[in-house]
Amino acid sequence: MIAFQDVHKYYGDYHALRGITATIRAGEFFSLLGPSGCGKTTLLRTIAGFEGISSGAVMIDGKNMADVPANQRPTNMVFQSYAIFPHLTVEQNVGFGLRRDPRPRADKDRAVAEALEMVGLKGFGGRAAHALSGGQRQRVALARALILKPKVLLLDEPLSALDKKMRENMQLELIKLQRQVGITFILVTHDQEEALVMSDRIAVM
Repeated sequence: MIAFQDVHKYYGDYHALRGITATIRAGEFFSLLGPSGCGKTTLLRTIAGFEGISSGAVMIDGKNMADVPANQRPTNMVFQSYAIFPHLTVEQNVGFGLRRDPRPRADKDRAVAEALEMVGLKGFGGRAAHALSGGQRQRVALARALILKPKVLLLDEPLSALDKKMRENMQLELIKLQRQVGITFILVTHDQEEALVMSDRIAVM
């Protein structure tokens, strides 16, 4: 699904990514594991198209992403901060990416309901986003990302803001969700135990 071919990234004189070559298979749960500052999030952002690369190639599903902008890539991202809109309801947050979708309103409403049920938030659609717990906000972010049916879901330390018990519960929920939807999940984490629990394969950076 994804191939990095000798990927380098410079920020001025700083060499952030040094000749990354790796492949990530379709339908696997893959983790990028390493300490802060090792380039994990930078590499994730090159897949999403939020960062350009200095040399090399990033391939998604056999296609070179060199000239493909972020909004045209078959990826979606769940950020560490979740990036939930506090002034919108849960269902408005989840359906945000469907605003320009030409489908009838009823079809979009059905898609939102299915996404909420998938992440265990059935019946929460009308709730204000600011009234949610950390775990519930994380589920909203997941539903919002998955509703667009990406080929690849990118997860940038999505569990780091949760307490230990909630984090362990969400690890199991994410594994179950990934098996259910069958798409490629790529997780960035500095937590070795988290990577070992959740991943099919791990790249240590």
